[in-house]
Amino acid sequence: MADIRKRTGSKGTTYQVRYQTKDAKSGYAYATFDTLKEARAFGENVGSLNTAPGGTAITVTAAVERWLSICQKIGRDGREKVEVETYKEYSRRAGVMKEYAWLKPLHELEPPDIVAFRNWLLENKTRDLARRTLSSFHSVIIEMRREGAIRTDPAAGITIKSGGRYEEEDGEIEIPTDEEMRALFAAADRLATKNEFMTKCWARYRPLIYLAGFTGMRPSEYRGLAWSQVFADHVKVTQRADRTGNIGPVKSRAGRRTLYLPSFVMEMLMAWRDECPASESDLVFPTASGSPMALVNFRAGAWDPLLREAGLVVSAKRKGEDVAVPKYTPYALRHYFASKLIESGRDLKFIQTAMGHSKIEVTFNVYGHLIRGREQQYRQTAEDLASQILGENSSCGKFVAKTLEAAE
Repeated sequence: MADIRKRTGSKGTTYQVRYQTKDAKSGYAYATFDTLKEARAFGENVGSLNTAPGGTAITVTAAVERWLSICQKIGRDGREKVEVETYKEYSRRAGVMKEYAWLKPLHELEPPDIVAFRNWLLENKTRDLARRTLSSFHSVIIEMRREGAIRTDPAAGITIKSGGRYEEEDGEIEIPTDEEMRALFAAADRLATKNEFMTKCWARYRPLIYLAGFTGMRPSEYRGLAWSQVFADHVKVTQRADRTGNIGPVKSRAGRRTLYLPSFVMEMLMAWRDECPASESDLVFPTASGSPMALVNFRAGAWDPLLREAGLVVSAKRKGEDVAVPKYTPYALRHYFASKLIESGRDLKFIQTAMGHSKIEVTFNVYGHLIRGREQQYRQTAEDLASQILGENSSCGKFVAKTLEAAE
């Protein structure tokens, strides 16, 4: 039996769970969490039976290796097998999981063991790597439960937030201004007519840059776009190219979406289609040999020269020397598009769908600082609505107006 107690001190509010255990002389042990949700999940799972079915046992390391193999060769829970680059990232996280000194087999793990693992991650790894590793450990547990190796989830409710106390201020993305975007598009136009060699290269890159800027597509999505997904006034996003150029489906169902194009961008695409190299994958922006563009090659051959031409560079230290580097990454085109949707007053569900976010929380996390910047507009909307409903001359309306004047 576990009980939860709220604790408030100089470091803020935490939630302490007291639960029975044979390992402590008093018969009780304690675990502390930042949120009530985590504490409740811990309390529901602590002390629950999690014995290995049939008397078998599996180590955490073996479970992690099994999970990796499933990701690579089978695909988790009926999904596609993970792409090469995704597998590399999962292998990196698996290495971190195996680095930890697990003292128990998987079926004997209890919430305090997972809390200890979480604390070790935060003490020894970057916060981002710690969060991603713990998330993948949850996937390991889920996979082992499906296979019957364990019966309950000792990691339930134990998480790492994506940022610290000042995440909102420190985590804001940089978005080009309207003037910078005009300079960027103008630079693409100039590069497309600079000389014979550049004209040949930028016959491909110019429509790509305009497409990205006016649809908010991810770099992986326009690099993996096929002509079969291009229609009279829109494109359908269904696949992507990873960093090295391997083609596969988009990562989530939300990533599958329809994006409408301005007519002049469509005209650019159609003009490029007449020159586009043949490609086995029917790609819109293949290399000269017809293969998918690798991200590193796109940045070196198109993005970096584009930003230098547009004058969008900043000074940075490289091997002790000051060098000019691009002010933005290719994702700036996507972020700019999102910012204009927000500026135009589009509702959040529309923005979430257009950006291909699986959850509205993702939209808030990435663009929340822009949304928060519209409080004055929202306030005026509320005032306008009150006037429409109550009327400016109603007694209630006059009372509201006097109250607002006094407050100001």
